[in-house]
Amino acid sequence: MGSKQFWSEVLAIFLGDVAASILLVPIFLIGRRFVRILGFIDIKIGYNWSWEGSKFHPNFYIRNSSGNTTYALANVKYTKNNGREVVWIDNKSLWGKELKPGTIMHISSDPVVGVTSLQQCLEIEVTVRTQDQQEFKGAGPGQLRAGLLKRATRFFFRNRKK
Repeated sequence: MGSKQFWSEVLAIFLGDVAASILLVPIFLIGRRFVRILGFIDIKIGYNWSWEGSKFHPNFYIRNSSGNTTYALANVKYTKNNGREVVWIDNKSLWGKELKPGTIMHISSDPVVGVTSLQQCLEIEVTVRTQDQQEFKGAGPGQLRAGLLKRATRFFFRNRKK
């Protein structure tokens, strides 16, 4: 009778572990997606605009706050109207530049095709893509409005030590 009880307990523990795994994997994946949406990401991108005559180009400050991941940068997408209208995709300025863990890079980009005034610069939204297809939105002139949820999370985590 003792052997039967032992194996029924082993089976119950095994089935419980399988059920927990089935539940925890989707929770982990949803949580990871939630963290990415909120902006708790490894790469932070800031930029400002410079010009020479009527040619305007952004200067990027790209920070890799990851402790162990090196990113290879790919291209820059310039859009308007919340990403609905693509102005230009720059495949040359950032391609192949490596962003090592814990580093900050300053990169001057090529002039943006179709942007000829400072007013147009303020309407442009900038997104940088890595070679593994991750996209990171830049924060710069014209993109300073953070969403309510993002501001709230920054408020609650402002004094948190790493």
